[in-house]
Amino acid sequence: MKSYNKELYPFKSKWIDIDGNAIHYIDEGEGTIILFSHPAIGSSFMYREFIKALRSKYRCIAIDYPGFGLSEKSDRYEVSIENQSQILEKFIKRLNLRDIYGLGHDTGGPSLFGIVTRNNDLFNGLILTDTLIFPISEYPQIDKMLRILGSKFFVWFNASTNFLVNATYRFGVRTRKLTVAERNQYKQMFNTPQKRKYITTMLHNLKASEDYMQNIKKDFELDLRTKPALLIYGDEDPVKKLGIAERIHNLLNDSKLHFIEKEGHFPHEGQSEKMSNIIHNWIVKLTAQETLPELMET
Repeated sequence: MKSYNKELYPFKSKWIDIDGNAIHYIDEGEGTIILFSHPAIGSSFMYREFIKALRSKYRCIAIDYPGFGLSEKSDRYEVSIENQSQILEKFIKRLNLRDIYGLGHDTGGPSLFGIVTRNNDLFNGLILTDTLIFPISEYPQIDKMLRILGSKFFVWFNASTNFLVNATYRFGVRTRKLTVAERNQYKQMFNTPQKRKYITTMLHNLKASEDYMQNIKKDFELDLRTKPALLIYGDEDPVKKLGIAERIHNLLNDSKLHFIEKEGHFPHEGQSEKMSNIIHNWIVKLTAQETLPELMET
């Protein structure tokens, strides 16, 4: 696949080489930066409606991680959460990005959060959507599921059938039915057995990255506790039902929590307008709070 459907994804594609990986990204709009970090079942394509809505007010940047979407990975690159984090960190530094609001979904969350712990000063705030900051060992239900997803049989089954992609747009999006063109685009993103294996590799890597996730948890408990955070989860998402969203919210000193009614694990596709408005209003309020002392002085 060399391009996305232009009617669905009307953005100018850009490219950058990072460690021999041909990284595709989009950079739309001007002003305050919102940086999007996509999950295993996805790419920058899943944020298309957000970017259409927000690019008139913000600089929206979204990359495809190596092996996903339009990006091509080098033979030396291994798909993992930690390696994605390193790629994104180098991307941020190459583009000299600062004052970032970072948005991470599912596995894209930990890939992003690892950078924030190392470069706290570059981020104004974090947007967490249906993701987690805790080691999988603390959640036996998720651990069991990831063991199944990483089993030889399921890896083969998903590579042969594209099961996870088909299940995602059928069950992960609850309040809207994706169009034929949208479903076809998701299928094309994972149109080879190898690309489908990247999904199961990334998901199982959540379980394998115990030390990495332990460090993220500790950083949120300490250095990131006061970082402004916005949490948006589908209220039918199994992650939400485990109490993860509330646990993160209660851990942080400055966080706002929103549940998208009747939505599942991918509310981006079901309620993109509502989520975009929540993000915009949150950033506006944060900006107003930051400028208030100066306004009072004048």
